[in-house]
Amino acid sequence: MTVFYLASMAAVTGLSGRSIWHAYRRRASLSCMAGMMIAMTVGMMQSLAAGTVAGILFPQDLAVPTAGAVLLGVACGYLAGKPVSTMAALDGMLAGIMGGMMGAMLGVMLGDRAATMVLFVDVLFLFIHIVLQQLIREEGGAPASAGDRNAGASGAGTVLLHPYVFGLGIFVLAAVFLYQA
Repeated sequence: MTVFYLASMAAVTGLSGRSIWHAYRRRASLSCMAGMMIAMTVGMMQSLAAGTVAGILFPQDLAVPTAGAVLLGVACGYLAGKPVSTMAALDGMLAGIMGGMMGAMLGVMLGDRAATMVLFVDVLFLFIHIVLQQLIREEGGAPASAGDRNAGASGAGTVLLHPYVFGLGIFVLAAVFLYQA
């Protein structure tokens, strides 16, 4: 089961890194508010997921998972926000602190359903990062270079963001996780 948790952390870190990179490439055209939202989303979700996994792996001491998740969240929030503005960096860092503490508490409190909760957090993370990528595309305007692979697919994520599709996705997610035996 440890491999599942480590794979989860690798996927979450990879998606966070992708979001940080896309925000960095479009930093000149991002508003301060968009930068704050990007930094807060990346810092909070990364530290929440990291804290949950660390709390599951090290349940005997709450200090280690909390400190590790908070530090990771602060670093990700800073990296996501600093290219836009110092205010965005500060917002991302504070969100990383909050997410790290909440994730570590959640991970330590989980019992035999820990894998289900990690899967739930990962799916939630994926939904939120789809919306975040759409925000970066909308606020960032044109790609930073002509060789960007996503240049022709600027509207590709809009189908997933349609209210009915997004609502159905949340309903299916809730049904799968809440009605398990």
